[in-house]
Amino acid sequence: MLEKQNMKRFYYVSVLVLSVVSIALALMDISNLISINVYPYNYVDKSILIFFWIDYLVRLFLSKDKKQFFKANIFDLLAIIPFDSIFYFFRAFRVLRVIKLLRLIRIVGFTGKIQKSIKRFFGTNGFIYLVITTIVLILIGAEIYSVAESVNYMNSLWWAIATTTTVGYGDISPHTEVGRFIAVVLMILGIGLIGSVTSTVTAFFVDENNDKEKDDLQKELQDIKLELKELREALTKGN
Repeated sequence: MLEKQNMKRFYYVSVLVLSVVSIALALMDISNLISINVYPYNYVDKSILIFFWIDYLVRLFLSKDKKQFFKANIFDLLAIIPFDSIFYFFRAFRVLRVIKLLRLIRIVGFTGKIQKSIKRFFGTNGFIYLVITTIVLILIGAEIYSVAESVNYMNSLWWAIATTTTVGYGDISPHTEVGRFIAVVLMILGIGLIGSVTSTVTAFFVDENNDKEKDDLQKELQDIKLELKELREALTKGN
């Protein structure tokens, strides 16, 4: 049972990570930072698509209601459209920019695929409120630091983020009492945020496993009720 849960956990983490990587590749390709059709990005991209194609086909095969599966997994299908094949078609008409626009479909597909996991993750232990609070305090802290230390806002924002993440490059340091106070607040906030990320990840997977165990238990109870009903009917007919 434990091994089965670990396999499910590994699967869900793999889906999430590969989805994020695919979205990042598509965004960088659209921004002309990389070309997704050259080595090594093409190998990474194709490997991810193969993984999700296999995943989609296996789940489709195992589903009892194919029509319902198709409707419920539209985003999954959008995410695995073979853009490489389309690439050769459009190349003949010299409209390669269309390919980059089609990458947006993949981004939409993978984003839709992982949105439930993202919403559930940020909803675990009220983590979303901590994230919002952290962002607000970073922005406010950067503004206060900018005024107190006479530093432009972008440099102050860089300092605030580096301090909150406890990285602390030391390229910018506070010299006033106000600046140091803000630094202490952001450091304590950053430590709390990092600790919350760890606990939230743990709680997320524990809750997910508990939900699956509840579903399995409910199914077993329904089977037991059905068997008892059949047994009563058999006894009634026997009498």
